[in-house]
Parts: sequence; C-alpha cells; structure tokens
Amino acid sequence: MAGSDILKVAICDDEMTQRRQLQFIIDKSRPGTEVNLFESGEDFLNAFRPGLYDLIFMDILMPGMGGIDATGKIRNIDASVPIVFATSSKDHAMEGYKNRVIRYLMKPFDPVEVGEVLELAAQMKGTQGGVTVRINGKDMTFSFEKICYVEQSSHTLYMHMANGATLQLTGKLDNIEAQTPDDSFLRCHQSYLVNLAHAKCVDRGLQIFKMKDGDTVHIRRESLAEANRMLSEYTMKNL
Repeated sequence: MAGSDILKVAICDDEMTQRRQLQFIIDKSRPGTEVNLFESGEDFLNAFRPGLYDLIFMDILMPGMGGIDATGKIRNIDASVPIVFATSSKDHAMEGYKNRVIRYLMKPFDPVEVGEVLELAAQMKGTQGGVTVRINGKDMTFSFEKICYVEQSSHTLYMHMANGATLQLTGKLDNIEAQTPDDSFLRCHQSYLVNLAHAKCVDRGLQIFKMKDGDTVHIRRESLAEANRMLSEYTMKNL
C-alpha cells in the first residue's frame, strides 16, 4: 500500500478491550492502517492536531471528558476530519448531527460496518485537495489540512506539518501558493505561506501569527490588517 493510501486512525475509548477489539478488526479489514489508541478524551486532545488523522473513532461515554465534549473541541480546530461515534446507545443522534459525525457504530463492533467506515474515510481522503511537491525525485501530495505553514529560505522550502515533521525540499514558495485555496491560506510574508486552520491568533505588536502548535510565523507590516481580517473570517466560518 502506497504511503499516500495509508489511513491514520485514532481510537479513543476508556475500555482497553474495546480499543483492542476495534484495532484487531481494522488490522484485518485494512492491513497497513496506522492506529493510535487513547483511553480518554483528555489524552486524545492533548495529542491532537488538525490534519493528523484521517479517521477518529470516538467512544461517547467515558469518565471525565466524554466523547461528545471531546468531539466539540475537535470541531473547534478541525472542521472536516471524519469522526465516528462508538456507542451502546442511539440516544445521542442530535449531538452527532451538530458535530457532523459520519457514522454511528454500535458495540460490539460489526467488522462489516467498520470496513465500510474505513472505505468511506479512504474515499474522503482521496477527494481532499492538496499540495503536490517533488521530494527525492518523487511527486508526493499532502492534503491541505496536514500543512501548518511553508517557509522559504533561498531556494529551500520547509513544509511544517501537522504531525510535527518538517519536510525540506528545493522549490519556490510561489509554486506552493498557486496550489492552495485563497480563503484558507495566506501569503503573509515574502518567505511565509500560512494555513489559517492552524493559526491561533495575530499578534500585531510582534507582527506574527501565533500557531496552535506553539510556532510563530512572520507577517509583513502591510499585511497585518489583512491577516487579522482573514483569520477572523476563517474562524467565524468554521465555528
């Protein structure tokens, strides 16, 4: 299975047996899938960043932060990641609708239904827009949500990714900018292109974007007003 075809999946459930059962079914249904396990909503949110996962299985009833609250917080920072509610009750349909979950899975898990969800997530991943770059002689495409920002230094580009990695390649920032949507990416500086989905706020005094992962991105002075306006509009649109 090619790297771009591998799904990255998170399972958040407080019961170890349920986590392991679902992981076993996923391994059988779609070999090669990367699966990360979390036992609480708090643990998951501490590790979560937009674009990190292609699919999230979220248990509704957990001690502490339940799945509904966790999903609401996920949606505040990632509007489109596919989320599946795992539950023993269908009493939470309205919460699922509000948080745009793609499916309910009843426990115990049905392998056929899990396989259907994995296939749907793969299809959704395939239809997402992305940026194509050449790395080590091979064209690779990264979905928009996985890119936090891109920095240019001389003829070298540094793509800062949602999973914490930084990819280094030769190229021009103009070519990356041309592949990105104008309503969610901003060329805020000659050397920086920022994904507003990963921006936390604008610091006018320091002339920077403060990013959700703690990084900072420079903004040229004449773009400060535009940066502030675009981030406000993007945030309101994705509430």
